Amino acid sequence: MDGHAESAPESGGLSDLASFLDTHEDESNVETEATNPADEATSEEADTVEDATDGQDEADESQDPEAGKDSEPAPERKLKVTIKSEDGTEVTEEVAETELVKGYQRQSDYTKKTQALAERESQAVEFLKTKHDEVRGHYLQQAEVTRAAVTQMAGIKTEAEMADLARDDPAQWVAESQRQTAITKYLSQLDQQIAGEKQAAQQEQAQRQQMATKQLYERAWGELQKDGIDKPALAKIYESAHKAYGFTSDELGNVYDPRLVRMMKDAQAYQTLKAQKPAVTAKAAAAPRLPTRQAQPAQERKSQALNARFRSGRASLNDLAQYID
Repeated sequence: MDGHAESAPESGGLSDLASFLDTHEDESNVETEATNPADEATSEEADTVEDATDGQDEADESQDPEAGKDSEPAPERKLKVTIKSEDGTEVTEEVAETELVKGYQRQSDYTKKTQALAERESQAVEFLKTKHDEVRGHYLQQAEVTRAAVTQMAGIKTEAEMADLARDDPAQWVAESQRQTAITKYLSQLDQQIAGEKQAAQQEQAQRQQMATKQLYERAWGELQKDGIDKPALAKIYESAHKAYGFTSDELGNVYDPRLVRMMKDAQAYQTLKAQKPAVTAKAAAAPRLPTRQAQPAQERKSQALNARFRSGRASLNDLAQYID
């Protein structure tokens, strides 16, 4: 009776029932977790397997002492390279392949950086030249405007006006002469400065044009040398272009585009073939003709077939009748 009273809920309502169920469910879970024989067995088996594996590894290491050591790397490949020493003599040295690859990569990177630097320097020089030309043009424009303003505002008198002033007011004529002399001197200085700047601009323009022409010349020869065209060959190409198409020496002297030279070379080859055409045609016409095989008549082929059958002994009565006919 007492045990039943403890395990069953009293008539205290739904809250007592819920409390009773929660308490017994927690106790059941605790007992299950504490006394799970399957987990204990699994843990013991795992420990046994691990101990056995460790023992085998120790035995293998004791049998093969070299097993734990790293294998030695293969020797690096070396190549023989001929270089120049400080005194100019050639020396052969062995260099590792990796060092050669690194050296090539450094050289390639250096070449790219050098080309990029040269391009940036060229752009900077062109920018400075452009700005210099703009400043010079602005100066010349302002100088010419200033001279025109001074001439207009100074009120310089003509020779007739100065003669009248000398007759009517000699003292005023002296003062006006001095003033006009000073103005003329200032205008002369402006004229000299303007002329000097224009001359310098023309000289710089001529130098730039000469430098650009030289660069085009060198670039054109670099391309033509790839095609095996030297100066004598170029002279023959120009001579052919002059005879066939009427180009003058001045016109050909201003050709700096290698593509035009290649076109003229192809035109020269075409003109050469065209000039050889009459001789080739005449030679072909005078050449003896090859004998042509004539087709045998049908009757002749038929007779040959009959004769062959008679010689072989396979002729029939029809063959004999055809032979008689």
